[in-house]
Amino acid sequence: MPLMTKLRTRLHKFREKSDGTVSVEFAIWTPFMMFILIAAIDFSILFMTQSHYWGVARDTARLVARHAMDTPDAQAYAVARAGSYFGSPIAEITIRAETVSVSLKAPANSVLLFDAFGFADDLDVTAAITQSLEPI
Repeated sequence: MPLMTKLRTRLHKFREKSDGTVSVEFAIWTPFMMFILIAAIDFSILFMTQSHYWGVARDTARLVARHAMDTPDAQAYAVARAGSYFGSPIAEITIRAETVSVSLKAPANSVLLFDAFGFADDLDVTAAITQSLEPI
């Protein structure tokens, strides 16, 4: 019986100790927090890139609508302005009888910083603007 008593008292003391609980919680929560941080960075980059593409498409459409550029110059202008550290889009410019349309498109994989989770394999970052042509 004295052996069982010793085991019970040691087990009771072991249960009461809280040394290392913070380290265990840190080790458990760190991967989840890193996942949230990486996902937030990737989504922020996607939204900022799309916003930037909209601005470049709007400016390009405005220049073409005012007859300041022709189609090849406008395509080169849009690609040069929209290009970033994370890739460069494909620019399509369509001039119709009364409108001009500018479309920028790039694969999301070329824009993202991490894409560690592979969610952007089939996504594209796009922006399309249509503007009325001004009379000559």
